[in-house]
Amino acid sequence: MYRNEEQVARRAEAMLESSLRSKTASFADHVNRKSGQKSVKDAIAVSKVQKFGPNFYMRSLSIKMPKHGFILDAGVDTTRSGGSRKRNEGNTTYSFKSHTMKMAAQPFINEAVESSRVKDFVMNEITRIRSEAILVNLKKILENR
Repeated sequence: MYRNEEQVARRAEAMLESSLRSKTASFADHVNRKSGQKSVKDAIAVSKVQKFGPNFYMRSLSIKMPKHGFILDAGVDTTRSGGSRKRNEGNTTYSFKSHTMKMAAQPFINEAVESSRVKDFVMNEITRIRSEAILVNLKKILENR
């Protein structure tokens, strides 16, 4: 049983992160990844909790990962513009034409959220905690009359 929303937030983070890790475990590592560069496999869940008086209130739960993870989730179907580039080494310049870029979507984010069952957990626990707080405050008001 969780006593405050801060504890619920920490548990929700752990549930969502675990589900994300299981969904991204099968993804291949990036070939051109530099050392220290984040991978989609390093996705984390982040919650925001604010303290008002003696109580903590959960404000949000979000997924934090490199932008290419969100691109992988949504897919790409666009036209890339053409142009030219000059290499720093030597005196080489090359041009390229505009071309279509298509990448099939791999919707792992929604699947991770659904399989973690974090939405039901957060709704039930926060509803229980806040309704108990309302009853306690109502009892205090009625006793002071």
